Amino acid sequence: MRGTGFALAAALLLAACNGDPSDEAESGKSEDSSSPASPSPAEPRTGTLTLASGESVYYWCAGEGRPGVLLEAGTDYGGTEVYPAAFVDPLVARTRVCTYDRLGTGRSDPPAYRRRTMRDLCAVQDQVLAKLQLRTPYVLVGESRGGNVNIGCAARHPDRVAGLVTIDSPHDHPDVLRKKGLVWTDNREFVDYVDNSEELETLTVPIGDFRVLVITPRENDPGGEVNQGFWLYLSPNSRQVTIDGPHHLHAVASEELLTEILKELGSL
Repeated sequence: MRGTGFALAAALLLAACNGDPSDEAESGKSEDSSSPASPSPAEPRTGTLTLASGESVYYWCAGEGRPGVLLEAGTDYGGTEVYPAAFVDPLVARTRVCTYDRLGTGRSDPPAYRRRTMRDLCAVQDQVLAKLQLRTPYVLVGESRGGNVNIGCAARHPDRVAGLVTIDSPHDHPDVLRKKGLVWTDNREFVDYVDNSEELETLTVPIGDFRVLVITPRENDPGGEVNQGFWLYLSPNSRQVTIDGPHHLHAVASEELLTEILKELGSL
């Protein structure tokens, strides 16, 4: 994470993010190369954890409270790079927040050179959630295609999810992506987005009864509100909000975005 705001976030923390045992934790402990062995309760925790496949994943956690929040970044961006302090600090003051760099992004290792699907992305997310000890049920927040990743992962474990927030996450039709000629070698994560869109297109909805908040920027795509309204079918407890601003709302309209997300957290 970049920016001086994280110094303010640290002052607000009541406990380090590794203070609570997890209901879903795996037997192994994460490797923390950036923090002291016994960090102060006021210090955000950063470090690396090792996946079962051997790759190293960089993470950031801070705050205390439930439900915990996991932030997913968009395509080819690391979560520890993309979310600014102005967006993260108020969340940290409210609850426990974690994010990480997916394989091929930020400070995490590159993935193996092969086609990767939603199954691969969710396998990594499951291990991250377990090793960071983010208790269930948690809230998944994702911007752009990070929101699509969260949808696919939430559909696999709806009982673990308290809420799902998408921030300008498109409803991609597989045929449209095929016409664009998208292939898995076009991105650093080696993700087959056509395959992922086919999976999301064929989900049996609703996928759960947890709360879903669909946030759409007014200035990005004239058809964005209608397009992203598709995600309202994910749960009977869904609502959509349109906010003035372009695609990266978390960077340019943090206050309005946070108002809606904190409202959602307050209802859980």
